[in-house]
Amino acid sequence: MASLEIAHPETIKVNRSQLRQNQSKIFRRAQGRTVIQVTGWNEEDEKYLVDKRYFDDLLRKLRATVETLEITSDPKLFSEILRAADTIDDKARRGKLHSFAEAFREG
Repeated sequence: MASLEIAHPETIKVNRSQLRQNQSKIFRRAQGRTVIQVTGWNEEDEKYLVDKRYFDDLLRKLRATVETLEITSDPKLFSEILRAADTIDDKARRGKLHSFAEAFREG
C-alpha cells in the first residue's frame, strides 16, 4: 500500500443504529483503506472499524517511523551511520564486502 493511501483513508460515517441494522453489510465495506467511523453522542463515544491488514500496515509503518526518528535524533549514532555509508559504496565497488552467508556461516 502506498504511503499516501495509508495517510488518507476513505472514511464512511454511520451511526450506531445503522450499524446494528446493517452490521454485516457495513463490516464488508471496511476493506483495504476504507474506514468505517461509527458516530456517537460525543467524540469519546466514536469508534472506527478498520480492515486488519490495513491496521497491521499502519502499525508496521508507525513502528518504522518511530525507529527512524530514534536513529536520526541520536547525533552520535546518526553520524556513525553516515560515515559508514561513505565507505560502504567504495568497498562494494572494490569487492571488499562479504555476503551474509559468508559473514554468518556456522561452524
